[in-house]
Amino acid sequence: MPFKVFLAPTGSGNTVFEGDVINGYTTPDGKNVVLKFYSNDRGYTCGSFGFSDKSGKQIDAEGAKALRDEFANLIETNAAKTGVFSTDSSQKHFRLSREVDGAPMILAVIGTDPRFGTSYHRGDAESFKKVLAEFDTVLKTIEDVKARKLPAEK
Repeated sequence: MPFKVFLAPTGSGNTVFEGDVINGYTTPDGKNVVLKFYSNDRGYTCGSFGFSDKSGKQIDAEGAKALRDEFANLIETNAAKTGVFSTDSSQKHFRLSREVDGAPMILAVIGTDPRFGTSYHRGDAESFKKVLAEFDTVLKTIEDVKARKLPAEK
């Protein structure tokens, strides 16, 4: 699915973004960002970060970047591991593991919004690099919204 960016149809002024794994929205000033990581593994679930509908913990554009850096560090330091393993990211928002020797790795995304919980993304090092690239696209989108470059007016 191509990455999409559009104004929220609710009239809130928020900008919505949708990718293959990461969906969410940002306020025009980037002070309230919601990121939802959807599963490709165990059903339709998502690990959600941000504050929406009076639930979760608020993050802003800088908080989204910190999550990206936490994710990148986990992937860069562990994606080449072989065998059975499990390791958490520095702030425990992500866990990378392999349950059976020779099987794909599993990325657990442990969201901060209790309504959603944890999502799982199964794959190899290359698939996680694609998620990281999508995360970079999300961050650029947030920065473009803050700079008033996106989205195009209705």
